[in-house]
Amino acid sequence: MQNKKTSKGEWILYFILVILSCIGLSSCTPDSLWEDHSKFLLNDEENYTPKAFIVKNKQYQEVYLDTLQSDTYFTLIAEANKMPERYRYNGEYNIWASFSTPNRYNDGTNTNYIDNVPYVSGSSVRFDAPREFNGKVQGYQPKVLDLYAKQNVGPIHKSAVKQRDTIAIYMDVTFDDEWFVRDTLFVVLRAR
Repeated sequence: MQNKKTSKGEWILYFILVILSCIGLSSCTPDSLWEDHSKFLLNDEENYTPKAFIVKNKQYQEVYLDTLQSDTYFTLIAEANKMPERYRYNGEYNIWASFSTPNRYNDGTNTNYIDNVPYVSGSSVRFDAPREFNGKVQGYQPKVLDLYAKQNVGPIHKSAVKQRDTIAIYMDVTFDDEWFVRDTLFVVLRAR
């Protein structure tokens, strides 16, 4: 083996590479290994208070119904406030209300499939924002809170209206299964 001496040009290239490496290492800032996620935390979530209620004038709401038909219906309206923006999915809020009542339809025939029907269906309804069409709000416009839901109550037999029955209606609202609100309304049936 021969001892080969490094030429002057090789030393110059080596020296330039060392200088460029030092400049490159000192000017680059490495990406931090930990990203600050505090910007994703919602401070307004701590202050968020879910609100929901059945729209009513008083706790015992009088409803005037037509007794000429054998079965009558009426509509309940409930309002709820919006959740923090983090809980919005595809532009919609995941706020649902389920209504229930211990009162049942009774037409006096003692037929099981007719007499055991609750006044309020057991399905849930979603709270929604009012919709605009051609610059006009369509349907119900919430008076106090941001969102609303509608629930039909009935069938109510004319004998219940004539007897001035009182129906207890319970509303359970779930805000994305994290917050829960309840409200109760007593409906006093009156003949029109």
